[in-house]
Amino acid sequence: MTIQNRGPESSGPSANDLGFDPDTLRAKYRQERDKRLRADGNDQYTEVSGAFGHYVEDPCVKSADTRAPLDDEVEVVVIGGGFGGLLVGARLREAGVDDLRIIEKAGEFVGTWY
Repeated sequence: MTIQNRGPESSGPSANDLGFDPDTLRAKYRQERDKRLRADGNDQYTEVSGAFGHYVEDPCVKSADTRAPLDDEVEVVVIGGGFGGLLVGARLREAGVDDLRIIEKAGEFVGTWY
């Protein structure tokens, strides 16, 4: 069964079909998210600079490669090519989703290990 989040105005599988109530689950996650949101948002973070500025650089990228941006459309985008992102991509492929793209900001995938 394919389930897509198409918004509250669309009809999808029922709670009985899924074995859980999606609206109740969304409300639970919203409540948990709201506990963690801070009024200062991104201002809570300190800019990495000075003696720690070198931590912003990717040690495995010798020079910045440039290429034309992609402007195609895909069915699924996975943000992050770490272990979790690669696992999600593999599981999606196993589920029959071939139209996907994994987007990683670092020079390589699985940055923790390279």
